[in-house]
Amino acid sequence: MAGAQHTKEYKAVVTALVKLRSERGLSQTDLAQLLGRHRSYVAKVEICERRLDIVEFCKWVNALSFDPAEFIRIHLLGLLSKGTDGSHGPGRPVT
Repeated sequence: MAGAQHTKEYKAVVTALVKLRSERGLSQTDLAQLLGRHRSYVAKVEICERRLDIVEFCKWVNALSFDPAEFIRIHLLGLLSKGTDGSHGPGRPVT
């Protein structure tokens, strides 16, 4: 099953990336061209068949004319700032 090994947080990030691409009015082919990659690369990331590393993530978000740090702040920090019991986990920032 594609994407079964990914956490719910990672899947939420990918969902946000797809939404941002759509909001920018870009197709998978358009984004692939901006990244200098094949459309299948974008498609595989978007269905969680391929995982992005941090460098690829930054290039992806920059190609969508968005700041990677801002994207993380908006879409990821809230997901990671709480422990599984809803409390703030050790070493995790309070936002």
